[in-house]
Amino acid sequence: MRDETAYKKLFLHFYSGLLRFSITYVKQKEIAEEIVSDVLLKVWTMEKALLDVSNAKVYLFCAVKNSSINFLVKNRKYTTWDIDQVAPSSLVELSTPMESMLDAELKEKIEKCVKALSPKCRMAFMLNRQDGLSYREVAEIMEISLNTVDRHLQLAQQKLGAALSVYLDR
Repeated sequence: MRDETAYKKLFLHFYSGLLRFSITYVKQKEIAEEIVSDVLLKVWTMEKALLDVSNAKVYLFCAVKNSSINFLVKNRKYTTWDIDQVAPSSLVELSTPMESMLDAELKEKIEKCVKALSPKCRMAFMLNRQDGLSYREVAEIMEISLNTVDRHLQLAQQKLGAALSVYLDR
């Protein structure tokens, strides 16, 4: 029998980041909550196969991505050929301590700049900056090269830096 306390720790540690990530695909918090809960439970019930997982964080993000895409295809919201066009949604309202320190004008400007990024650039930026994933982890989750991740993040930094330069000069 598995340790319920350990499952609770796993759930609490990964839940909010996985939820935010799933919402970028399915656009509905309730469905994303169900997808993330199902993935975490499925991973928890894996026995020996879990020993082959070298990076739990990447594995969970990939599992949530695949489950989210499967949901979209199953419910005919998208077909398999246009799934790459799924744009991550706007910033999810899960505030961090830093956001509470930012004034409303700056926060609005940052959100607007992030929304203006291309979908894949925005996803790479969010996974790296908001969820704290490494370039390699982002590359694995998005199924792109490290150089592409690096380029997406360079573009995001350039665009955000240019748009926010007025605030940085204060």
